Amino acid sequence: MDAFIKSFTNKKVKYGSFSTLMIILLIAIVIIINLVVEQLNLSFDMTASKNFSISDDTKEIIKNLKEDVTIYALVRTGEEANMFADYVGQLTFKRLLEEYANNSSHIKVEYKDPYLYPQFVDQYAENGEQVSTNSLIVVGPRRNKIIASSEVVTLDYDMTTYQQYVSSIDIEPRVTNAINYVTSENTSTVYTVSGNDDVLLQDSLKSQISQANFDVKDVNLVTSDIPEDCTILFVTQPMRDWTSDEAEKVSAFLQNDGKAVFALGYVGIDYPNLGAVLQAYGVGIGKYIVIEGSANHYVLNNPLYIIPEIQTHDITASIQTRSLRPLVVQGSGIEELAVKKTSTKIEPLLVTSTQAYGKTDMSSTTMSKEAGDASGPFNMAVAVTDSFYTDVQHTTKLIVIGASSFIDENINAALGGPNWTMLIDSMNWLQDKNDTIYIPSKTPDNTARLSITSMQIAVYTLFSIIILPVLILAFGLAVWLRRRHS
Repeated sequence: MDAFIKSFTNKKVKYGSFSTLMIILLIAIVIIINLVVEQLNLSFDMTASKNFSISDDTKEIIKNLKEDVTIYALVRTGEEANMFADYVGQLTFKRLLEEYANNSSHIKVEYKDPYLYPQFVDQYAENGEQVSTNSLIVVGPRRNKIIASSEVVTLDYDMTTYQQYVSSIDIEPRVTNAINYVTSENTSTVYTVSGNDDVLLQDSLKSQISQANFDVKDVNLVTSDIPEDCTILFVTQPMRDWTSDEAEKVSAFLQNDGKAVFALGYVGIDYPNLGAVLQAYGVGIGKYIVIEGSANHYVLNNPLYIIPEIQTHDITASIQTRSLRPLVVQGSGIEELAVKKTSTKIEPLLVTSTQAYGKTDMSSTTMSKEAGDASGPFNMAVAVTDSFYTDVQHTTKLIVIGASSFIDENINAALGGPNWTMLIDSMNWLQDKNDTIYIPSKTPDNTARLSITSMQIAVYTLFSIIILPVLILAFGLAVWLRRRHS
């Protein structure tokens, strides 16, 4: 018995008992913390893109709401936590909707079972179309907007694995912009120009413009006049010049306080009629392809893939704040003409480095600068304002971008969506929508891409292959020498 009692005074038993007690105490603390966190409903979004929480921009928008908005989620009873669980995980969608309600007293979220309340759903159906389960109906003071279940995430198809995958999560931009739409006094209409084999806006870009509360329509200038409800004309690269009649239609529209976006560069075709429209506002498209001479200003080891310097402007404030860098591929410089109206103000938005040059000979086989090539820097995008007074104040606004590739979906996605963000911000500026914030779609973390300049590649390579191994070797040698002589 004495030996048994003395065994508890043994140092090993003491240390073991202490360790056991500490482990039990630690487990108890972890359990208590988990119980407290569960009661407080605390969670943290650790994803790089913050896919499971609403952004500060959205919080700012809904904080300023003055009118009531109701978000109806059409879901089977008992399945509220499973909405879009296959794509964004269980409870995620439900918690996102709760964040909207928690951040604004003017937002209410209600769940409606479409099988129990078919008449409720039918009253919001447009043109007799069915509203599917897992859709959202956002109802405001003046109008409502349906967000179809197919619009909440964007699915793509991987040709190598033959499987579908989520290419973008559109929950926040859809819901936030629907709230903006149903509370706005009025909406704007963007007309894309066609009729001359123009580069067309992809459906994905039209969808993004629509999410920003613009109606998107098409107008064929060859056969039709510009509609009266057109607030922004979107001109992309035509494969032949406009006729004089088409040019007159656009000129008349712009002179009557018109707003327009031009995304076009030099493709070896002369555009005297289209060019005359731009020349009236002091700008022209350079007849050359810009090649960037600074390795810090291009990516993918290709000097045609230019990352221009962003100039300070209301349009670029958003992408600067988010540290986004627009990508211009095979672009041309926007030249400011020596002769222009005194009422016209031209503001650079994107500018190349001073080492850039313009290749004038399209048949040249070298990327090096040759005699006759234009010297940089070049304006790759500008904002033009023509403001004058007759009997009333008149203001014409243009955004001119020196590359039709600027609107391309793949080029936009290469650096995380900066081009389309800038396009939407440009349209807001054209319409003086200072209270509108563009909420871009989020990219799942597993599909995020990293793009770095050639100079960054060289620095990272030097550090990882030479500097880091040398430092490790030196540290090991120092430790060995110290131990050897101690």
